[in-house]
Amino acid sequence: LPLPTPEVIFLLDCSGSMNGEPIAKAKDAVKRALRKLEPDDTFQVVQFSMSSSKFGRDPVAATPDNVRRALAYVDDLRGEGGTMMIEGIKAALDFPHDPRRFRLVTFLTDGYIGNEIEILGEIHQRLGSARIFSFGVGSSVNRYLLDRMAKLGKGAVAYLGPGDSGAQVVDQFYDSISHPALTDVHIDWGDLDVTDVYPRRIPDLFVGRPIVVTGRFKGQKGTAIRIAGRVGEYEKKIRIPVKFDNRATHPGIACVWARKRIEDLATQSTYNASSNLPAEIKQTALEYGLMSAYTAFIAVDSTQITQGDHGVTVAVPVPVPEGVRYDTTVQD
Repeated sequence: LPLPTPEVIFLLDCSGSMNGEPIAKAKDAVKRALRKLEPDDTFQVVQFSMSSSKFGRDPVAATPDNVRRALAYVDDLRGEGGTMMIEGIKAALDFPHDPRRFRLVTFLTDGYIGNEIEILGEIHQRLGSARIFSFGVGSSVNRYLLDRMAKLGKGAVAYLGPGDSGAQVVDQFYDSISHPALTDVHIDWGDLDVTDVYPRRIPDLFVGRPIVVTGRFKGQKGTAIRIAGRVGEYEKKIRIPVKFDNRATHPGIACVWARKRIEDLATQSTYNASSNLPAEIKQTALEYGLMSAYTAFIAVDSTQITQGDHGVTVAVPVPVPEGVRYDTTVQD
């Protein structure tokens, strides 16, 4: 079956914290991905630090000449300045989208960013039909941000550490995301009364990356669910019979569902100002005995008592992650 033609947008973090080994690995990843593009694909390269700039005004065809020019553009990029990821997001997601193409937006960053909520809110508002793929580079990546970006964007995430083989990680990542096996996935639950299904936006199905869906249900034995989606340009429906386990319930599954519910509510709070969301997160966490932004487990050690009747402030040195330069990361 014919597959949708990709429109690939590379968004590369060129802030000061990326200087050194992280930006070198990120640039190698982009260059390796550029060389894997097919002539019918289109692409764009956007870099951001204090502001954003891009390779061209619009996505261009992946001709040999355009790829060579893009490789030279990436080679000249340097890590310096602060991190204004919002500007990069606007530049990457605001391109007019060709509806005949499958748009893939890949963020390459260490994620040393403090305004995660603002970033996720912008992605929610501007995403459209694009898919977001996060590529974390470095030894101390902001995994919270990159995982949330990929889930919100119905995409996937991968990480490239200092000791990892860039060629192997990049090849596996882009080979799996460049041609999805099933897009626009929809589940018909049949006779089951299903509620509170997570993730709310079911991601696309890629080779080697299974989709895990959790939810609550009531229903009859022997029912079947139907999964619909698109394979290339065609709609495909498959029927999956479901056998129910009649044995005792599994308490661990309920906790998995509760964690996914807390995660979903936390993501909603980035773009929804509803005052009920914190209360819902707290109630779910308390009911299932889980940690969250509003609950915690506290351990009190009564075997030792410190001297004096007041607290003492102790300066604790914080080491810089391996492969990151101190002078471009730590502020005085």
